[in-house]
Amino acid sequence: MNHVQVSLTRCIFPLAACSGGSPAPAAEPATEPAPTAPAPAEPTTQPAAAPAAEAPPSGELPPVPEGAKVAFAEPADGATVKGPILDGKVQVTVKMAADGIEVKPSGPVETGSGHHHILIDTPAIPKGSVIPKDDKHVHFGKGQTETRLPLSPGEHTLTMQLADGIHRSYGPQLAAKIKITVEAEAAGAVPAEGETKE
Repeated sequence: MNHVQVSLTRCIFPLAACSGGSPAPAAEPATEPAPTAPAPAEPTTQPAAAPAAEAPPSGELPPVPEGAKVAFAEPADGATVKGPILDGKVQVTVKMAADGIEVKPSGPVETGSGHHHILIDTPAIPKGSVIPKDDKHVHFGKGQTETRLPLSPGEHTLTMQLADGIHRSYGPQLAAKIKITVEAEAAGAVPAEGETKE
């Protein structure tokens, strides 16, 4: 029997004896033990574990580390990219670089990190605005730094934009823009010097 039930039994039997009547039948023991108060928390001597990365105050865009920048590693600005055409598009290899800031998957908003987006033939996204997700706004939320973009033959402007864990643009400081020309190559053609074959 736990402490609460024993105390209760001691109080009930003397009352029944004093009332002059027959003692009340004893209550059946409870099937569940009565809740007990939790033990007081013991002070710890170990400090709490530090978070993996500092999160900015709720709702704020994380600050951009000084000197951080992004760039297209491939293709170069002004390049002509040739490749076989499939379903009216040429698969263009794009490699993205970041310096002074860590590329991480989308999700947690952490200071000093973000993930890439490529905007195809569309204006840049202002700082703090969420980058939409559609055919012209390609997200790389798994932290990718390389892709193959299906682009139609012709001239294209590609804007790379780094954003925080919830797709908010870091603005012009973490953006890069290139113009390229995409050409469909004839079957069996060999690219000329300075051209990129996809």
